[in-house]
Amino acid sequence: MRQSEYDIVIIGSGLGGLLTAVFLAKEGMKVCVLEKNKQIGGCLQTFALHKKVFDSCVHYIGGLGEGHTLNRIFSYAGIMDKLSLSAFDTNGFDRIAFGDEQIEYPQATGKENFIEQLLPFFPEEKAALKKYIATMSEVTSHFPLYHLRNGSADEKIAVTSLELSGTLQHITSNKRLRNVLAGNNLLYAGVENVSPFYLHALVLESYLHSAHKVMPGSSQIAKLLWQELQKHGGEIHRNLGVTKLVEENGQICYAETEGGQRFYGKQFISNIHPAALLRITDSDLLRKAYRQRINGLEQTQSAFMINLVLRPGTVAHRDYNLYWHRTDDVFIGATNKAEWPQTYALYFVGDKERPGFAESLSILTYMSPVQTALWDTTENHSGRPTERDETYESFKQSYADQLFNKVLERVPELKGNILAQSVATPLTYRDYTHTPNGALYGILKNVHEPMKTTIATRTRIPNLLQTGQNVNLHGVLGVSITAIATAGELIGLDYLLGKINS
Repeated sequence: MRQSEYDIVIIGSGLGGLLTAVFLAKEGMKVCVLEKNKQIGGCLQTFALHKKVFDSCVHYIGGLGEGHTLNRIFSYAGIMDKLSLSAFDTNGFDRIAFGDEQIEYPQATGKENFIEQLLPFFPEEKAALKKYIATMSEVTSHFPLYHLRNGSADEKIAVTSLELSGTLQHITSNKRLRNVLAGNNLLYAGVENVSPFYLHALVLESYLHSAHKVMPGSSQIAKLLWQELQKHGGEIHRNLGVTKLVEENGQICYAETEGGQRFYGKQFISNIHPAALLRITDSDLLRKAYRQRINGLEQTQSAFMINLVLRPGTVAHRDYNLYWHRTDDVFIGATNKAEWPQTYALYFVGDKERPGFAESLSILTYMSPVQTALWDTTENHSGRPTERDETYESFKQSYADQLFNKVLERVPELKGNILAQSVATPLTYRDYTHTPNGALYGILKNVHEPMKTTIATRTRIPNLLQTGQNVNLHGVLGVSITAIATAGELIGLDYLLGKINS
């Protein structure tokens, strides 16, 4: 073996790359993961502010309850019993609010409980709520890996043509109920008349099963997977951005980093955005038409986030997440064509030392990358820390004030009770997740172009595979399922599913 030669070389240490690495290392393969940032985990990254831990992207997770798909995947990966979890209010893990109305509509854990908690607000809609639950269950049943079984791609065809907003209209004529059911679409950046219903169904069904926050932050998942990888002989090399994947004789031969280091491998797996993969892969096997298709795909919307450390004992803790919408149209925020902000989400973290109070709060809303285009040529992340100019800082503060003042209308006790603040823009997401324009969830799934917006795990280069949120499905559960599909290409899908299910 040449120096730095592996069975598997994985580019990117997001959840998809880490899980795939663990699955393959458990089979005795020599696995290496290359990460451009100091911190591993991709969207699982956390940061500290005023000694409080904040999630950068993943504020809560569905499907970690006993028996659910994600629980079983994490159990096989060796991390489930090591996670510290905080459960949300089962009678409303998410609440949906509109305008200046004080009503907060609950989305509850458990399918029967979901209906029961919404019925007082929509007493005439029991049949519609039952139909919604039944439609969601029917659609998710057509996704084999979601249920940890092998199956045919044809199964999905029967439901991939269902569009989200149109399906909700078919379920109920009650506009407010439709907007409540889709009220937490910040979870997948749904776009009206574009996003498929299955995207909504797969995400929401997992939360209806269970909703948890990983304590003290989602980076615990990445750290535990790293430990498990090391246990099986795998390696992670940080602060090593890959600049080239070099092909020789129709196969990727090695990955070269910014410092000129070469990592040779038999198989390579990309856990970065497909467009980013194309930029570092000069191969005629990746044809011009494919490159044009990938580079021309629309991305999901980006985001703007304020993270706040709260003065102790001043702000009441909510053991739920709040999604607020300016109007009775929960989709308009994702297109940024109206007054900003159109929507926001509030994620509270409880104070262990002062029960009943929150120690911190994250405020998330959509923001178009057009807003930060002036600073597109700048870069700032742990692997390349640089400061942007004063105009950028002024921009951040201006929008942070605007968003914070809107939140004050619903949570007035925040005023005067902020100890520290940090702000993230589309550039922050771009630099730390390596997605074009800082897209929250990568490529936008389009119900009218399902094949065009579906990225395969295999590429035309025989020893180059893909995994991550742009392949198959996004979200923690979707990425975990995709990791199974990617690893299954190398060790056999039935074999891997058998191990997970046993």
